[in-house]
This record gives sequence, structure tokens and C-alpha cells, in this order.
Amino acid sequence: MSKIAVAVLNRKGGVGKTTVSVILSEIALVRHNRVLAVDLDPSRNFSDALGFMKNYFRNSLRVKSTLEDSDADAPEEWIVIDCPPNLDDDSKHAIDFADIVIVPVRPDFFSLSNLGIMYAAAKKSGKEKSQLPLVKVGYDSSVMTKIANQLISERDYPVAEELPLHKHIPYNITSGRVWSTGLIARSRQPYERLYEKILTAVDRLNSGVTGINEVWTDRKEDEAEDADI
Repeated sequence: MSKIAVAVLNRKGGVGKTTVSVILSEIALVRHNRVLAVDLDPSRNFSDALGFMKNYFRNSLRVKSTLEDSDADAPEEWIVIDCPPNLDDDSKHAIDFADIVIVPVRPDFFSLSNLGIMYAAAKKSGKEKSQLPLVKVGYDSSVMTKIANQLISERDYPVAEELPLHKHIPYNITSGRVWSTGLIARSRQPYERLYEKILTAVDRLNSGVTGINEVWTDRKEDEAEDADI
């Protein structure tokens, strides 16, 4: 398996960056990969959440607070980078370093308004737009969601997945449980699908394929039965 580096970034706080970072890390660990977790957010919530996991995964998980170019030669198969809610030098380094940058967005103007600046920064790093797919978090049938979806469509932002809000997930993460504890299989599917799509996207990038939008658009529109939206 090739090394996979994923950054999770949005200039807006409270959109689910750390939750997505934790879940991707734990899915990789459960599937017997070694994970290097890089926590660039001063809040250190990513480090705290994964600190609970060390008893489960022992030597498969390493957590650090700085990203270095030499991490490209780290022994871990997955590198997951949780970025701060801004576009500082650390975030720009993460964009440059990562194969894929996941951008969680909520259905509000604040989490969408500065996306153009992020894509401009990514372009300077040689990244294609398709390497920064959005992940829509907690989108429902509200008017605000419809407006947000229209904005995303008009600006042709790639969308990797829609993740429902679920009451068990934040409780599991903050109480030291594996993220999926208490979730039925259908509730886990959107998160596991995102993980699989990242694998496919990085494999295609390593094979020299450009324009990986079709990886993200190949998704089912089902929703978790017991999700709290």
C-alpha cells in the first residue's frame, strides 16, 4: 500500500474538521494501518481524542504537533493532518504536503465564504481543485441547506461525501470510545465510503491520473436511518 497523506482544513471553526480527522485515523487503524496524526490546531483536540486510542492501538498510532517535510519518509501508511481554522503557514504547508485535502463544510455562509481563498492557495501548491473535495456535514432539507447546495453547485466545488450528524459520534470521541461505538452499519457507511474514496483517489494520483472528480461523485444518496440531523 502507498503512503497516504490527508489534510483536513477549513478556515471556519466548528465545521467538523477534528471529528473527520479522528474518524479517518481510527478507520485506518482498525484496518491494520499505522497512522501518523499531525495536530496543527492549537486547541489540540485531535491529540486529546487520539490519546484515548493509544490503549486500543498501541504501537500503530503516533501523534505529533508539527509537520515536517521528512514526514514523507515516516514508516506509517497514513498521515492525517488536522489543520487550524485559518490559512497560516502551517495550513499552507499541509496543503502542499497532502495528497488530498478534505474540506468539511456546514450549511452556512461562514463555512463556505472563504473557500475560494483556499482553492487559490492550493493552486499555488500545484494542487488540482479535485484534490480539495468538500465534505458536507449535517446537510438537511432546510432552506439554508438548499441555498448552500446551490452555491456549491454554481461554483463547481467537488463534493466527496455527505456526513449526517449523529449523537453518538461526539460522545464516543470525547469519552475515549472508538468513534463507531453504538452505530449500526448503515450509519457508518458514509464515513467508511469517504475513507475508500480517498484510497481510490490517491491510487489514481500515484498512477498519474489527473482530474479525479469522478472518484468523489460516485456516491450513494442514502442517509443513516438513526441519524440526528
